[in-house]
Amino acid sequence: MAFYQDLSDFERGVIVGAREMGHSISEVAMKFGFARTTISRVYREYRVSGKTSNFRHRFRRRKTLKELDNCRQTRILKRDRRAILPQIAADFG
Repeated sequence: MAFYQDLSDFERGVIVGAREMGHSISEVAMKFGFARTTISRVYREYRVSGKTSNFRHRFRRRKTLKELDNCRQTRILKRDRRAILPQIAADFG
């Protein structure tokens, strides 16, 4: 599986700006080092929505443990470092 990283807003703006100036997808790909499919996808999203920002960064997974739970977990683990998971779960629960 290839490493995937979202483009920054600046990179998206560069792609859209180059395409708006009339450069082809291949020219933009060679100049900036992005894949042609990435360039066409970013530009298509821009034409449809009119925005270059990536909204995927705004959503985060909720934390499963609250701050007090983290303190409690640390205290339990420091008390008995050799405890196995069922013991920890029983103390925590």
